[in-house]
Amino acid sequence: MGIRFLFFTLLATLSTNLYGQAQTSVVDSLRTQLSAHKQLDTTRVNLLTTLSDAVRSEDYTEALELGQEALTLAQKLRYPRGEANALLALGAAYGDRNDYNKALSYLIQARQRFIVLADSLGSARVAGQMGLVYTQRGDYVPALSLSLWALNQANKFNNKQLLQRTRLRLGSLYVSLGDFDEAFSYYSLAMEQFEKTQDEPGICRVLNGLGEIYRTAGNRRQAIRYYNKAIRLARRLGNAQLQAQTESNLAAVEVQNGEYEQALTTAHHALKTLLARGEYEVIAWTQTILARAHLKLGRPDSAIYYGQRSWNLSRQIGYREVSRDASDILSQAYAEGNDFKQAYRFQLAHTAYNDTLSGIQTRQQLAVLQQKTRSTERLAEARLRAEENRRQRQWLISALIGIGLLGVVAVALWRSNRQQNQANALLRQQQAELKAAQSQLIQSEKMASLGELTAGIAHEIQNPLNFVNNFSEVSIELLDELAQEQAKPARDPDLEAELLTDLKQNLEKISHHGGRASSIVRGMLQHSRASSGQREPTDLNALADEYLRLAYHGLRAKDKTFNAELITHFDTSLGKVNVAPQEFGRVLLNLFNNAFYAVRDRQKTAPSGYRPTVTVRTARHNGTVEVCVQDNGTGMSDSVKDKIFQPFFTTKPTGQGTGLGLSLSYDIITKGHNGTVNVESEAGSGTQFIIRLPT
Repeated sequence: MGIRFLFFTLLATLSTNLYGQAQTSVVDSLRTQLSAHKQLDTTRVNLLTTLSDAVRSEDYTEALELGQEALTLAQKLRYPRGEANALLALGAAYGDRNDYNKALSYLIQARQRFIVLADSLGSARVAGQMGLVYTQRGDYVPALSLSLWALNQANKFNNKQLLQRTRLRLGSLYVSLGDFDEAFSYYSLAMEQFEKTQDEPGICRVLNGLGEIYRTAGNRRQAIRYYNKAIRLARRLGNAQLQAQTESNLAAVEVQNGEYEQALTTAHHALKTLLARGEYEVIAWTQTILARAHLKLGRPDSAIYYGQRSWNLSRQIGYREVSRDASDILSQAYAEGNDFKQAYRFQLAHTAYNDTLSGIQTRQQLAVLQQKTRSTERLAEARLRAEENRRQRQWLISALIGIGLLGVVAVALWRSNRQQNQANALLRQQQAELKAAQSQLIQSEKMASLGELTAGIAHEIQNPLNFVNNFSEVSIELLDELAQEQAKPARDPDLEAELLTDLKQNLEKISHHGGRASSIVRGMLQHSRASSGQREPTDLNALADEYLRLAYHGLRAKDKTFNAELITHFDTSLGKVNVAPQEFGRVLLNLFNNAFYAVRDRQKTAPSGYRPTVTVRTARHNGTVEVCVQDNGTGMSDSVKDKIFQPFFTTKPTGQGTGLGLSLSYDIITKGHNGTVNVESEAGSGTQFIIRLPT
């Protein structure tokens, strides 16, 4: 609930110099330039628009006046770009004033102008602002769609200012949607950029957002830590606005902790600053906190007083989340005062708002939208991978041409030289060169598969790294608190023991997640190195599970709309099996990639009830170890099955497969491990590969 006004704080940062911070010196400089430039030309339009953006966080009334003057002059001069920028400035200012209908009206016009100008970056700036307004209204579907598109364009143009704003907005939005992993990811990226630019107000906003993640997730202690850190930073910066906004969030946690009197003190302190600045959204939210605290203290009259004001203000500005919460509080307060007619009225209103904001239909719309649009964030990365694959294919083709030419030369030499000794020597030389070429092809295939693994590894390694960074920061804070406690004349042994226990737990988690990240990196390095073929006792269950997840996440990084059910039946009595783990891992990776490719290909034309499924089994049978990889994908015809293990044979479209994966896998199993590989498949029904190794 409180996350919504974190978006409101971003309004103070938009479209100003130095990553959106309206520095006094910048505003003064713009005023001086505007005062000196009296000529009614395009330069004056640009100065008016820039100044409107710069003063918006302090005085949106002046921002509206400047934006309107810029729009009128741009229209008079027939200056389309100036008109588009002025409309954007007006839309942003009306958003600050919580007049969402007018804000959207101006922003839609601005986007139309930028589209006519073929200005994709300008359209992205407007889309980001529209996403902010839709979020403030509680319309999460268009908010998410527009924000993700703006992020894609910001990445495309490498616009750091738009990247910074959009990541912060998406972090807030994903908290509202309950997707804390995505929220944490975006906040981490925003924090990294703010730290590089030494943007302390930006850092303060991220700290506030991290507090919201923990508050919404129910970890109140961690939420309080981040809120207090943000408040200390805002106080040091002299930024009363950020301090008040974070204090309002802190008061909400204090109510949850049962510290009702303290919550009243904190909320009243915040409300005083917010009323002076006219920040209506945060005011409405803070009034619900005051109302709830009074309700918990058994003061229904005071709860009704603040609840009614929150109800009226939130409905006036269209803040549906607060309207929902205020109606809930008023229903309870009137019931305690025995006014059941009013209690029933507000209970009906609460139910209606709750259905609108979190009904099943809305959740389904969001789920579909997330699947269809979140992959746009990684378009640039996908293009880079495609370019790298193209270069690898070109190298492979060149190598094959070279081998072909070598064969032609060898045949010509053999025919021209009749002496048996020279022929034998030439033949040995040819065999050696072909073996070297084969080794190069195998290494090329290994590197191609490493590329397939990269996205999965990135997904796998991100979580432990996030945990390491998070617990490290919390540990530093714990040490600070411990030092403060030890410096007190009257120390609290219980508190010190609690802090030491928390610190130990954090370090254990850092060690655990650091070890997890190290194992992933170690596995990646082992995969890329040339293998000696040395066999060693290996846990096949763990190896299969690891490569299954990496292959799945690697594909989902390319196509977020793809989902599959992963089923594992691992024989717990299998024990360790003597294999060359790097080579056997490549075999598994090839089989898993082919399985996911087959089910995704079938999904494109299958009925709506089709569920892509990949199943992995391990078992011991009569002196052999079996590993089965089964899918319910497109399957294969008999003619395809006969050729499936031939070098360079592939059923994939041109450019999407080398045709070496299964051929090399077959050699690894049959020649390197004295095993067998069989395939069972039926066109349209699925495929099963069965590996059998002698024990």
